[in-house]
Amino acid sequence: MDAAEIADIKCVRLLNDSTAIAYNYGFFRKADLKKDDPRKVCFVDFGHSKLTITYAQFLQGKMKIIYTHSDRNLGARQIDYLLFDLFGGEFNKKYGCDPRPNARCRLRMLDSIEKMRKLLTSNKEADINCDSLMEDEDFHKHFKRTELEELIAPFLERFKKCVSESLEKSGLKDKKIDFVELVGDATRMPAIQEILKEIYPNNELSRTLNSVETVSRGCALQAAMLSPNFMVQNFEV
Repeated sequence: MDAAEIADIKCVRLLNDSTAIAYNYGFFRKADLKKDDPRKVCFVDFGHSKLTITYAQFLQGKMKIIYTHSDRNLGARQIDYLLFDLFGGEFNKKYGCDPRPNARCRLRMLDSIEKMRKLLTSNKEADINCDSLMEDEDFHKHFKRTELEELIAPFLERFKKCVSESLEKSGLKDKKIDFVELVGDATRMPAIQEILKEIYPNNELSRTLNSVETVSRGCALQAAMLSPNFMVQNFEV
């Protein structure tokens, strides 16, 4: 609300990100939805900074959010920080200079770590390279996916607990969930997908939404419906 006021934009309605994701999903599938048989969808949004699990049901022309569960401090950046602390300590031990307090070194290392982590989603091994990281010393590290998964085991357990709790509290544990939709780059990690397959054994994991744009698209649709300047079919929330 403060941001809208500073930008001199009149805020007509607030829409949280999980509702916006469901909005974007349902609006473009209106032709596939039925009038009397609701489609139940679980959205697992696991990105850079947070985890949100949302359960929604869709009928023709409308949707309902059944339950939302989140951990606002569980995301891929926690994994990056853990690797940064590990690699920074190794560099300090080897060369006698610590790159962790240095802002420039920190940014370079975190950028390289993120690239390496993403490579490990599709490869079993990857390298991290930072030339002249500090005091003309280079940092090179060969890292395996198995090493990463062992290191982040507590994070994986926290992720599993959060998703399991969401299913329990949603009241859908013994009911049919039609689709499990993945949003966010961190959901591409094989270990994360294995956990989701264990919790939702009867569902194939879908990735039909654009992770980067889905929230903004949902909000844009809602804004267009509220504006008299656009002719958009209504989709009730």
